[in-house]
Amino acid sequence: MLNASPFMQAGLLLVGYFAFTLFCYRKVITAKWQTHKQRNAKTLIAYASESGSGEQLAHELHVKLKNQGDPALCITLNQVNEQQLKQADTLLIIASTYSEGEAPNNGRHFLGKLDTFKSTLAHLNYAILALGDRAYSQYCQFGLALSKALQKTHCKPIFEPILVDKLNTASIDDWYAHLHNAGVLKQLAVSVALTEVQHSIQELILTAREQVNINSLGAPLFEINLAVPNDLTWQAGDIARLHINNKVREYSIASVPQEQHLKLLVREQKHPNGELGLGSGWLCHQADLNSAQAFSIRANPKFHPLDENQKLILIGNGSGLAGLRGHLKHRELKQHHENWLLYGERCAEHDLPWHQELTTWFNAKHLTEIDLAFSRQVADNKIQVGRCNSGYVQDALLAQQAKLKDWVNNGAAIFICGRLQGMAKDVESTLVQILGQTTLSKLEQQGLYRKDVY
Repeated sequence: MLNASPFMQAGLLLVGYFAFTLFCYRKVITAKWQTHKQRNAKTLIAYASESGSGEQLAHELHVKLKNQGDPALCITLNQVNEQQLKQADTLLIIASTYSEGEAPNNGRHFLGKLDTFKSTLAHLNYAILALGDRAYSQYCQFGLALSKALQKTHCKPIFEPILVDKLNTASIDDWYAHLHNAGVLKQLAVSVALTEVQHSIQELILTAREQVNINSLGAPLFEINLAVPNDLTWQAGDIARLHINNKVREYSIASVPQEQHLKLLVREQKHPNGELGLGSGWLCHQADLNSAQAFSIRANPKFHPLDENQKLILIGNGSGLAGLRGHLKHRELKQHHENWLLYGERCAEHDLPWHQELTTWFNAKHLTEIDLAFSRQVADNKIQVGRCNSGYVQDALLAQQAKLKDWVNNGAAIFICGRLQGMAKDVESTLVQILGQTTLSKLEQQGLYRKDVY
């Protein structure tokens, strides 16, 4: 007669081994299960965010849905595809509008894609939180255009779009109240993330101020330096917000925390009557040295550094050099050295901010290529490195289009920082001319084409 004991022992060993294996791989299994649930989620949260506030609100809503046991997928509006819309029954959109009715970069392709969808979307219910600024004539225009386009595809609005002026918290709370009344949220909620941002204001000491374009034909340009506390952190690409007279003025940060100061490049602004602009007038002229200034940091994920060490093409003009300098310093610390700067200004003789530092980086082979474009004067003996071009940044791009294609074909990313009107639009048109719209759109979707424009 067989003894069952060895079989029982073997069975117990197998069960123990199986349990131990599950324990060891519990995080991987949980992550895969969560991913599976998200892929099959019936609720889709899509955001189009220029400054990061819309993205922050989208992730906040995502957390609220997960906490009540409802799996949801949270992605940019550009990433939404036809299959996801066919599968979902609820689409929640948080969409910003900037400038005169412009769509954010991570949402501007959605309307064009929507026109190509062949499936009927009559099953889909949607709601829109539209962020904007009443100071512009096209207030919340992109959010309203999304609602109109979705209704053309027979989607059904859960309620009319909620319009938010300058991140008004009462309007955001109204959004949550509407979602609660519609049964999307099981508990009434209020905004948390943006409230926390409002309490992050710190007093920074103005330690240095220097005009870097003396005798320029353009408006004065100042380097501003502020001492920072040890606990203040940010990433290259983030934004410094000056809080003054109950208003906020934003500036691209030119330094990284390891430098232990916050560096800005501020262009003096004047109103038609000659009066200095509120923020630039204060920082460039009126604020006393060693005085405390109220600042907060706004995360700007759409312009954060690349995770990988790959080629980087940096394009900008004027004070846009600030955001580009932040990335160059970040990459110097990371020892990511294949960098190409294309920068435009007016006059070679007087408009060379931080040229000595750029020269040092070029000689150290941190900057592989430098192209300078001047609209008024091409050459000057102060220029130590780089190619000089007559005209604007886009003209320098055209002159180097073969090299541009080669860099992009070898995995390079493109970052743009500077004025939206003029430079950024003209550069993008030139990039389309050189690379083609399909390639540029693909780069954008891959996170390899990023812009910080204002």
